[in-house]
Amino acid sequence: MAAINGHKVGAIKRAIENHIHPKNGRSFIYSEYANWYVGITNNPSIRKVQHQYEKDITAHHFQCWDADTRANALEIEFYFHELGMRDKNWQGGTKPNSTWVYIFKINAHFLDRVVAILD
Repeated sequence: MAAINGHKVGAIKRAIENHIHPKNGRSFIYSEYANWYVGITNNPSIRKVQHQYEKDITAHHFQCWDADTRANALEIEFYFHELGMRDKNWQGGTKPNSTWVYIFKINAHFLDRVVAILD
């Protein structure tokens, strides 16, 4: 397995924390990890559509980051699983070229719907 790039992994972890932080209106009072899904993929656009249409999930606040390597992506995914983010089974059947980490909010709150209307 390839070596993990600590700088890249750390930067993406911070970006994800910032993305879900309550100050951004995507979580309330605290970062509720259990209401967020984290995964890795080789094509974020297709993966988002698969979640939305094949699995009938809205995928609120979908965001993705290129981790450069599968090892980096898995490190980030496992880190957020430990914090409580969900995935189908904690580790999907990833392809060797799966370098993208993506997250989305699983269930929207009332205020998520209000923000969506105002955007």
